[in-house]
Amino acid sequence: MKKEHNEKTKESIVSGIIIGNRVYKENDKSVTLFSKEIGKMSFVARGVRKLTSKNKSSTDLFVYGNYHLTKGTAYQILTQGEVVDSFLYLRKDLDKMGVAMAMGTFLNDVLPDHMPHDSVFDLFYWCLNRLRKTEDPLFLMRYFLIKSIYYLGYSPDLGGCSICGNVSGPFYFKFQDGQITCTNCTNEGFYLEPELVNFYRCLELDLFKEIKGINLEKNNFDKFDAFLERWIECILERKFNGFVFLKKLKF
Repeated sequence: MKKEHNEKTKESIVSGIIIGNRVYKENDKSVTLFSKEIGKMSFVARGVRKLTSKNKSSTDLFVYGNYHLTKGTAYQILTQGEVVDSFLYLRKDLDKMGVAMAMGTFLNDVLPDHMPHDSVFDLFYWCLNRLRKTEDPLFLMRYFLIKSIYYLGYSPDLGGCSICGNVSGPFYFKFQDGQITCTNCTNEGFYLEPELVNFYRCLELDLFKEIKGINLEKNNFDKFDAFLERWIECILERKFNGFVFLKKLKF
């Protein structure tokens, strides 16, 4: 992970992971990079849509690399890209690519520009490496999203009923308040079984041994993901499209 700057040439070298790219002009891309030192940033990669471009592979989605940038009039321009890890396995596994896209979409949506988040970057890089071998990519995705929410300071309050303190549940979650209330105190909100609350808190606090004792069926996971999606949308204050591609896949 590095950031270097040369005052004479106005060139900087930034290390990071590509979390977004789109067509900018006929042969160019606008690229979004997540760097440990800088945070989320963008640059233009000229000519990389040509098959003969030397920088073509370094601007692919989820490539981790070193990027030589020069300052243009309105934006930074890529002069050279060096691939450190292409995470090639993602291009061979549609399910894992879907999970990576959900994580990348979340980062694109939630992170402000040029604000470093060391813990989130390290988590993302670790998850991309872990995703290579895991047999449960959805579990890893849930872990990434919940830990990122925690690191960024957006965790819901799931410690107990916000009115009476009941910790055994079941509960209703009120998205506008970010808190749970037990069924003895209210009958309004998103219904959460105690198992779902415990599952969330175990992921947030890295209590993996305790997760083994939580019995969840597939429909519970569907409900958990619906809850997580709505909470992310509350954080973003807009629709979250990270799960769109995943919902088309069969895990």
